[in-house]
Amino acid sequence: MDTMRLTQLFWEYSLSEQELRDRLDRNDLNDPLTVSLYNRILLNTPDWYQVLSTLNPAQLKAALSNKVINTIHSQALRKRYGFASAILFPEE
Repeated sequence: MDTMRLTQLFWEYSLSEQELRDRLDRNDLNDPLTVSLYNRILLNTPDWYQVLSTLNPAQLKAALSNKVINTIHSQALRKRYGFASAILFPEE
């Protein structure tokens, strides 16, 4: 996993870097904080290749799930990430 500082994405919460990494490792999409974490990674990472280097394949699949994509307000971004999901994970 890349060295992205997850605490910078959750500056308004008092969560440690390790707590956020543990949430990603659990990869539980029924946990609202995990869904929000994936949302913030997608929306606040300036470069698609950094997203790819930050998340492992299972995490990327979760980040590109409908549950996370539907939390994105921008219709254009939802379409882009939906397209990426369909290309990377065609069985879904």
